[in-house]
Amino acid sequence: MAKFNFDPSEVEASTYSSDSYEVMPDGEYKLMGVDAEEKQTQKKNGTYISAKFEVVGGPHTGRLVWQNFNIVNPNETAQRIGRQELVAWATACGKATADDTDKLLGKVFSAKLGLEKGTGGYADSNRIKAFLIGTPNKAPEPMNTPAPAAQAPVAQAPVAAAGASSNPWD
Repeated sequence: MAKFNFDPSEVEASTYSSDSYEVMPDGEYKLMGVDAEEKQTQKKNGTYISAKFEVVGGPHTGRLVWQNFNIVNPNETAQRIGRQELVAWATACGKATADDTDKLLGKVFSAKLGLEKGTGGYADSNRIKAFLIGTPNKAPEPMNTPAPAAQAPVAQAPVAAAGASSNPWD
């Protein structure tokens, strides 16, 4: 039994709706690692890192995405892919030589999310399809918004004659 250690009458119940776990559209998102834990595989013949990421910009802010990274696996291809994805996460965070997930948690990075079809009775879910290399830890920007409409080119003022001031306020 686990005690709450607070008075439940002083807390308002969560208002999350049942659709808060709907799959997000494919696209680029700003994410931040919030938790990572090394676990043993179900067959007890390898290890993986189970990581949790939070969307930190745009209309899906606060949504969570989970991802596993194979570290030790009897399947060499699964192990290679897991390690490559882990290094890609580190690189996207600007920490390419990181050797511990603690160095990656709390770092904002960009990633492409896609759909992973559910199997074995599980619903479809989002999966990180690519870690994007760019400017790490930049302030989150809204994602999945249409690009601004192209504007007509602005005519430039003629260049000042030799000897004239080139400052626009002169």
